[in-house]
Amino acid sequence: MLKSPFQVRILLAGKRLGKTSALRAVEWNLLNPTSNYPRRAFPVLINLQLEQPRDLDNLRYLLIARLREAIERWRQVPLAEIRQMYRDFLGKITGGEVTLKFLTQADIKLNFTNADTEKRLDNDNFRLAFLKTTEELRKLKFQGVCFLIDGAEYIVKQTWANDAWAYLRGLKDTDTAIKSSLGLLLSGYRDLKEYQQRVGSPLLNIAEIEWLGALSEEDTKKLISDRAEQENITLNDDTISTILEWSGCHPYLTQQALNLIFDSHPQHSLDHLTDKLLQHHDKDFSAWWNDENLTGGFSQDERTVYSALIHNRTTTPQELAQYTRFSRAKVTEALEVIAGTGVISSSDDESYTVGSRLFEEWVKQQ
Repeated sequence: MLKSPFQVRILLAGKRLGKTSALRAVEWNLLNPTSNYPRRAFPVLINLQLEQPRDLDNLRYLLIARLREAIERWRQVPLAEIRQMYRDFLGKITGGEVTLKFLTQADIKLNFTNADTEKRLDNDNFRLAFLKTTEELRKLKFQGVCFLIDGAEYIVKQTWANDAWAYLRGLKDTDTAIKSSLGLLLSGYRDLKEYQQRVGSPLLNIAEIEWLGALSEEDTKKLISDRAEQENITLNDDTISTILEWSGCHPYLTQQALNLIFDSHPQHSLDHLTDKLLQHHDKDFSAWWNDENLTGGFSQDERTVYSALIHNRTTTPQELAQYTRFSRAKVTEALEVIAGTGVISSSDDESYTVGSRLFEEWVKQQ
């Protein structure tokens, strides 16, 4: 992202795997004043599940509104404070009035007849606002903007979804004034993935797609060590090994296991802790397993493939295809989605291994 922030990227992962945290990390690294990359992008994080734009004009307004608010926040906080107090910096958000004030100053003529039209921008007004803002950003040593769009699957559920994707692609493909100074990083899960497969979204066709997965064992140990140091608690090797085994290096499950251990007074046995974790995560795992076939969880095919995998522990798509009598393509597709939840992991030799023993035990009890 630091080397080439003005591209289109899509980050796919299941619930609780860290998509929002990843976007926050990208945001901070792009803002880092010590960055030496020649073309810096000013990051703007937008949560579409929270914003819920009503249509394309409203989406355009929100992009400019959050961009202007982020710039105002950047101006108000000294660089030394940004380095030392990142969370405090993120909390210093100026209200939406700054956007309307900027639009007036930028000679963008809007028809303020009601609350709805105040929050809409057509293409011409969006372009003018974006170009004027990028001129301003160059004075702040940024060469453009990267919108970090969390919860992008919200758009795919709207009737205007393809209009939005086609519009954003047009900005990247044919708008010579904008395309070189605009980056997009969208996060989502299977709704976003399947929308591309179903309709061939024009934006997703030019995107670089990345999947998040479970952490490495080394990174998980580092996470455990950092948390233990913060809590001023020493964990023995057996406890650490148990956390690694039962979490499968899933970041959320690791954090929750640590929370339970740190809150246990007096210390409970590890068997008791795993029982508590199974109880604690019942709703999480129900959502992942998704017996009710709601959006965002496993499908029946994926449940079948996972159940086959836990019988073999480590195996290849070809072996799973023989075991399930599915096509190899169907198995590979299912494994990609399951790995995106972080409960299994893949290796360089194209084999897959069961990760979280906690989720595995929950499935066996169903």
